[in-house]
Parts: sequence; C-alpha cells; structure tokens
Amino acid sequence: MKNLVPFLIVFGFWACQPNETHTTTSEPNVGIVQYAERFSIESMEGYRIITVNQPWQGNEDALTYMIYDDSIPEGEAYHHFIPIKYPVNSLVSNSTTHLSFLEILGVEEKLKGFAQTQYIYSSKINQLLDAQHMVEIGSEGKIDVEQVLNLKADIVLAFVARGENRQLEKLQELGQTIVLTPDYMENTVLGRAEWIKFVGYLTGKEKESEAYFDQVVLAYDSLLAMVTEVNRPTVYSGTLYGGTWFMPAGNNYNGMMINDAGGNYLWSDDQGNGWLNLDFEAVYAKAHDADFWIGAANYESLADIVAADERYADFKAFKTGQVYTYTKRSTANGGNDYFESGNANPHLLLADHIKILHPELLPDYELYYYKKLE
Repeated sequence: MKNLVPFLIVFGFWACQPNETHTTTSEPNVGIVQYAERFSIESMEGYRIITVNQPWQGNEDALTYMIYDDSIPEGEAYHHFIPIKYPVNSLVSNSTTHLSFLEILGVEEKLKGFAQTQYIYSSKINQLLDAQHMVEIGSEGKIDVEQVLNLKADIVLAFVARGENRQLEKLQELGQTIVLTPDYMENTVLGRAEWIKFVGYLTGKEKESEAYFDQVVLAYDSLLAMVTEVNRPTVYSGTLYGGTWFMPAGNNYNGMMINDAGGNYLWSDDQGNGWLNLDFEAVYAKAHDADFWIGAANYESLADIVAADERYADFKAFKTGQVYTYTKRSTANGGNDYFESGNANPHLLLADHIKILHPELLPDYELYYYKKLE
C-alpha cells in the first residue's frame, strides 16, 4: 500500500487518497514511541533494542530483540536478546495488519509467505501471490512448519491470540526467528497505527515509518479539532452472536473512536477496554432510542439484519436507516480492508465516523471503510 494512503490537504485536514505519493519536508522523531504501550525502541551505535511488552494476552513477560547492523555486540549482557540482522530482507506473516504496514513502507516484496491468503484485500499483495512471489503457509493456528522452513525467511512476524502456538514454538526450536507483534492489544487507534514504526525498524524503513505516523497524528488531531463544539448524537455498536451481544467497552478503541468523532457512545461509562457480553434486552433497554448504530458486523443490508433477528427492527436507528457496517472494502473471498489497513489509517476511520455523525463537517468526503445499509 505504498501509494494507497499518502496525504493531501483536503477539507481543511490531512486526508489520504489512493494513487498519490508523499514527500516528507522535515526530519521525523526517530526512535520515539508516543502512543503504543506494547513496544519501545532504544537506539545505540550499531544496534537497536526493541522491547515487546505482553506479547500475548495474559503474559506479563517482555521479549527483547536486538536489531544489529554488522555484528552482534560481544558480552554477557547481550545474551538474553533475540538477535536480528538489519535490515530484514525476507519475512513470513500471519496477520493482515502487517500487510498494510509493509505496503505503506514499500517493502511488500519482502513478504514470502502468509497465513490464510484468502483474506488478503490488497490488490498489490494478491498480485504477488498470483505471481508465486509469496505462498500460503497455513492458518494462524495451524502454520505449515515445513513450508515456512523451506522459505528460509529472516523472521516470522506473528501475532499470538492465545498463550500457546505449537507451530511457532516448533519453528523457534528449529532455529527460525519469531517476532511477536501484539498490536491488536493496544487500547487506542493511534497506538495500533504506531506499530508501523516497529515494522519500519525491522525492514530498514525507520525514517519513512516515523514520517508516515507523524502525519497520521496531524491528520487525526486536525479532525478532532472539528468536533469540539458539536452536539453529540447517541450511538451503539455490535450485534448478537450466539445469543450474546458483543458491545465495545467504554475504553475499547471502537467506543473511544465514536466519542472522538463527536458522538455520545452509550457504554462510555464502562471502564473496560475489551468487549461486554450483553443480552438483547440489556442493549435494547439502553439503545432502543439511540440515533446511530455503527459497526453492525458484516451484514450487507437492512433486510439481512431483520432476517437474522427481527427484533433489530425495533431500534430507532434501524427505523431511520442510520445503520453502518465496516464492509465497504471487501472481497468475495472474505478479505476486508477494515481489518487490513484500518490500523494504519486511524484518521480515515475517524473521518468516516465524523462523516456519519456530522456530515455537514465533511461535505465532500466519501466514506472509506464504512457504508450505510439500505
């Protein structure tokens, strides 16, 4: 996605438009992690130390990676670091969020293998797949160990949703370097986006990653300034799965995004950062008269929603047609760009929410990830 999300001054804020290029005009703040809480970077002469905190949910340990230029420094103090030669020239991944970071930085051709390629949205990376420049390596929970070893990639860039992944452990036992990226555990959208720096420091694109993120923050802050004085319509999110309504908690990035966009998220008073497990009656009691329903899963129409559960039609937002999903950029195979490049583009997510809640503020902007159901 090197050319997917550059910046132009449009509508009074920095906005990303496809098929343009971006040139930075100032030196970025190399090495500074501002919003992400799950990693840190220290730069020393000849090497850098990247520390990953809580590599998966429930693990309080830290992993430390030494990204060295020419040779590994000598001495006992360095033995507990995981060494990685700079820059990484080839890698394997099991997370769609890595794809957008690689493409933005222009290093997508370093990708040699990916888990569950059917979920790739990017046309450029799908072209690499079609040309057999990269290959399928299984699924997140069932990585093909032999296939990965045959690729001889410098690293496996991976996320682990649970505490154990036997395939990754086996790869590590066989000498494959595993680099864990718990970007999905960041509580804020800017924290998630800042993981582009992590990828940049691995792949030799640290300055580019810093410059990109600096402008994302500028764009996001410019959008925030637009909604400081607005009236705040009420909003709810989520849907039922197996009889349980999964609602973003108050400090979940989805709920905070609604508030950042000038909305009144009805579950903002909950201090959790995960998902609330509610029954239909609890949601209806609080949200039946809400103005907007944003994030109604992957339904494609209002008719589909009613077909799933006719009680949805009793909500005011449904009756007034103010129901939105994040499926505008999707493929027939199940790829969804919201889950691929959304982390890298929090300013576009915010612009989408502002367009939904306060369309008069962005009259010429078209929704990028979200769409209104008809």
